Amino acid sequence: MDQTNATAEKTQAQGIPAIKNGELTRSDHMRFTNELEVLVKDAEALRLSYMKRHQARGNTALTLGLISLVIGSGGFGWFLLVQGDIVRAVGAIALAIVVPVFLNIWASQTLKNYSHTYKKTFLPRLAKTLGGLEFHPQRGIGASLLAKTGLLPAHTIYESEDCFMGRYKDIKIIFSETRLFQKNRRNIFHGIFVLLEIPSAPLEGHTILTAHAENYQKWRHSRWSKLQDISFTAQNPQTARFKALSDQPQAAQKIITETLLKELADISELYDHAPISAAFFRKKFIFIMIPYARNMFEPSNVHLPVATRQHALHCKREIEQILQIIDVLELYKNSEPETAT
Repeated sequence: MDQTNATAEKTQAQGIPAIKNGELTRSDHMRFTNELEVLVKDAEALRLSYMKRHQARGNTALTLGLISLVIGSGGFGWFLLVQGDIVRAVGAIALAIVVPVFLNIWASQTLKNYSHTYKKTFLPRLAKTLGGLEFHPQRGIGASLLAKTGLLPAHTIYESEDCFMGRYKDIKIIFSETRLFQKNRRNIFHGIFVLLEIPSAPLEGHTILTAHAENYQKWRHSRWSKLQDISFTAQNPQTARFKALSDQPQAAQKIITETLLKELADISELYDHAPISAAFFRKKFIFIMIPYARNMFEPSNVHLPVATRQHALHCKREIEQILQIIDVLELYKNSEPETAT
């Protein structure tokens, strides 16, 4: 077995999907714009095609459904008033109702096909346009690794979809849309999970940064009781929201700077100022958790212009912000930055 395969198997065993290729680069704006125009044009053609199919099926379902109801009503009157057979009368009207129901299901299948084709065809192209990412509709960060972050609320069901993967400066990037549920399927988290795997450790120990005030109050003296608070002087209200904790405070202070906090605050702003949290753990992992209620990567209404452009621009901004965090971490390899304390 060669070294590449061995590394891939080890990575998958840790709960991290292996990335065969997908070297992420900072996309040239003009190239990105040109590629995005082609992508949006093709996506719009797809939408129009499925819209026409949906309208054709809808018209057919409406026509046949009305015919069925008319025939059923006639049968109901015949059997009830002429023959006095109430069982057959009820059967006739029931059959007349069932037919339109199945016709509507048949017509709505077009929408499911549209969503499937959109994800299968265009999201991989969008991922590639964003700088060489790979797209996987049903993959995500391994649950065993997530359990070690110290950030996830108690849950029994973990679902992940619409996963983007890539590399930048030898750092693996994975982000996906995620939901966490209790046993009764009560949704307790919906948002974005981001994982960075860094070959050279930027931080010893386990450090948590969170702008989620409720979780800080709830977990400070329970699951985070072994961590110490890290004090820092915030320069603006966005970074003042964060609380910092670590089991190695001195090591943590080397990386918890106003610059890093500002980058995390900027990511939060992209998602409607969501209470973002981050964990630095196991020497080489940085995990970012972003609560966000919207479905980011679903196709728009088939009767409305596609939102591919908005998706692409939002993803581009998010990815560039994550890359900026990586660039900040790169500084620590060659210098000792000032801390925010």
